[in-house]
Amino acid sequence: MKKLLVIIPFYNVEAHLEEAIEGVLQQTYQNFHLVLVDDASTDNSRKIAEQYKNNSKVDLLYNPENKGCYYSVNKALLTY
Repeated sequence: MKKLLVIIPFYNVEAHLEEAIEGVLQQTYQNFHLVLVDDASTDNSRKIAEQYKNNSKVDLLYNPENKGCYYSVNKALLTY
């Protein structure tokens, strides 16, 4: 069975980020790896994402400055 790569790029979405992450983690299909890419958020989004850093299915990447969604997705694809 192939492993699925799920990428969530985010920028200043603290109100919705935890729900999005939990939605992925609670799927019945569990053969996946979740990559969260913080696009230099200035709200509490990064803190929310960091709550999942000890989850073996989740990795976090950070952009030092806001580069946009496509840059963030490509960064995750090139890393994994």
